[in-house]
Amino acid sequence: MKIGIDIRSTLKKKTGIGKYTLGMINAIAGVDKKNTYYLYSQKKVLDFKRRLPRLPGRNFSHCVDYFKKGPEVVLPEVDVFWTSSYDLQKPKGARFIVTVHDVIMKAYPHGHSKRTIEEIDEKIRYILSEADILVTDSYNSKSDLMKFYKVHDSKIHVIYPGVDPMQRVNTKEDYILFVGTLEPRKNVGGLIKAFDLLKKESGISHRLYIVGMKGWMYEDIFRAYEKAEFKKDIIFKGYVEEKELERLYQRASVFAYPSFYEGFGFPIVEAFCAGTPVVTSKTSSCGEIAGDSALLVDPKDHGEIAASVKRLIDNQDLRQELINKGIERAKRFTNTESARQLVNLFTNL
Repeated sequence: MKIGIDIRSTLKKKTGIGKYTLGMINAIAGVDKKNTYYLYSQKKVLDFKRRLPRLPGRNFSHCVDYFKKGPEVVLPEVDVFWTSSYDLQKPKGARFIVTVHDVIMKAYPHGHSKRTIEEIDEKIRYILSEADILVTDSYNSKSDLMKFYKVHDSKIHVIYPGVDPMQRVNTKEDYILFVGTLEPRKNVGGLIKAFDLLKKESGISHRLYIVGMKGWMYEDIFRAYEKAEFKKDIIFKGYVEEKELERLYQRASVFAYPSFYEGFGFPIVEAFCAGTPVVTSKTSSCGEIAGDSALLVDPKDHGEIAASVKRLIDNQDLRQELINKGIERAKRFTNTESARQLVNLFTNL
């Protein structure tokens, strides 16, 4: 079979979708030596900043679209085309598989303008009508697709994404870590308020490290920061490269992720892999992915967030219990298993 994969997201700074796609093509190369893969990307002829990822196997080749003509023009004739984006047309004659990571603008519209919601909604409705098969990262996202777009259950396949394994260290430092794009649904402002409350009530020496690029509508986050009594202990680190991010996960005392809405929640599993105890939301897919391996909180309750972080700092038995559970839980989310399921989907349509 000839299979096309949209890898445009891997040419940018690697956040959720880019990391997911890169992890998948590398893992697919490990489980499938038989089929031929064409990696579709877009970049300008003289764009030297966007670099194509290394080809992961002999049955893979790059198909670069320098003039945005679309996969149907640039790719050879393929049997299947897989994308995680909503802006590509279905290549003629190919079976079209689309991964819908989430439907945030429907489930959590507060973090988007009315115009953005309408534009994304129009794109999703188009792609849903074109796709032969849909893939979601969680049962929560599948449920949202069925709820908001009336998609039939049989059209949606849940394939949990994988996370690369990570070395673990015994040395922990006095900081609480958050990783994610700065946007409303991530609840960074709420985490800052919870951290301020925690510092006031307990006097702990810990800092709060916030890792991630600015997204959109992030102004309230910095307003919360400016009002914080302990803002000198709140450090915005921006985007960090993979090695530094791994180090931050490994050495954090607690990973706090009180997001309002997630389609999957990669940072939760990444923290599990690093052997760091987690506080996360009981809402959307966070509770589904974390299971009983994290302390689950109401993301709107700053006091509950603060109290849960404090428990993990103070209670060594609880810390170790959740660290052990998290390490075991992370084994359920591997790129190899995700790749096997995807290849099975590609070849059995």
